[in-house]
Amino acid sequence: MKINKHLILIIVFFFSILSINTVSAAKDSENMWTTLETASGTSVFTINLPNDGCLTIIGEVNGRNKTERIWGPRYMKKGTYRLSFPESKLTNRKGTIELYNINLIPFKETGSCGKGERQFDNPSGIDYDVSRKEILIADSGNDRIVRLGKDGRFIAKHGGFGLSYTGGKKSDESEDSLNSPYDVAAGGFSNFYISDYGNDRIAIYDSYKSYKGNLFPKKNDRRNRLNKPKGIVTDYENNIWIVDGRSDLVYKISPNSTKLLEIGGFGYSEKQLKNPTQIDIGIDGSVYIADRGKARIAVFDRLGLYKFEIKEHLKTPTGIAVDNDGLLLVCDDTSNELSLYTPKGVRLNVINQASNGSSFKKPSDIALCDDTIFLLDSGNHRIIHIKREKEGFVASWQGPSSMLE
Repeated sequence: MKINKHLILIIVFFFSILSINTVSAAKDSENMWTTLETASGTSVFTINLPNDGCLTIIGEVNGRNKTERIWGPRYMKKGTYRLSFPESKLTNRKGTIELYNINLIPFKETGSCGKGERQFDNPSGIDYDVSRKEILIADSGNDRIVRLGKDGRFIAKHGGFGLSYTGGKKSDESEDSLNSPYDVAAGGFSNFYISDYGNDRIAIYDSYKSYKGNLFPKKNDRRNRLNKPKGIVTDYENNIWIVDGRSDLVYKISPNSTKLLEIGGFGYSEKQLKNPTQIDIGIDGSVYIADRGKARIAVFDRLGLYKFEIKEHLKTPTGIAVDNDGLLLVCDDTSNELSLYTPKGVRLNVINQASNGSSFKKPSDIALCDDTIFLLDSGNHRIIHIKREKEGFVASWQGPSSMLE
């Protein structure tokens, strides 16, 4: 007997969880609940939100031990909503719906002005190496890269400006010395890349943290040049994205140094840039650029096509980071704030003080580690450790099954 799946009405179970406590599935305005109905090739979620917050629909990836964001995060007001999707997008799948808010709570500071192990001089870039659980800092004024543990303990330093001496005789400048390094990015092979601002290059250190030469441009490469490179980041495919400061360009470079894509260039159109500083890449490939001179975050797709801009509350954005929920963290060195935005530019939260009550001063970059944010507070020569506290509701959903004859 043939069964027509489009005539079947599927109502999935629903329940809610607030923090750790399970809430009954009663359909009332005080609880979060959801139903899923499927008919005529369309699946429709009906979702009740008991309060304002960010809404995200998450689904398991069939055949793989991972999840993906199907929809959101989107800031939503309290109320009941209906969201439609093609039936095929939810067939044989299950997942969760999250409604949440994020609190930003500074709890610790690391660093002061100086040349010591945990001291800095106007540091400009920071990253977190997930594989080694280390914080990497581009200590620009001291011409070095500093590695710290997640708790702020000193591990090592690399680089340093100057000349090398062998056998008491003056030699050429050492290739592993740095000149005002602007940023540092953990690589996909336990190495890291340095945006060596004063030397117009991207340098590589390997998994043993030894200098391995230039990523870009290669030695004797007369076709490609950098002009005061700034922000640098690696994406989920281990490609390297570079902000070339003086040329107002962003380059996408492969791990073998091939230029794959170019975005921007100086100009006044929306797709052009002015004094960009930092960059980050979303899990969907979206490119977020802190376009400081135009007081915005410029957003491009994975192919380099301009999408839109975020300008609300921004004056001179310097740092940008995309968190695990797809939300954006942006620091601004004029307003001296760290703000949290949705991907569409709705500001959700903002802070401007460390745990000791002191104000931020010229924050320049942001790194992320699970539930911790590391803000590089450049003007105060320190790192601000910030707890990322997520609170809200979770509801489960079960999609329709494929119907067999």
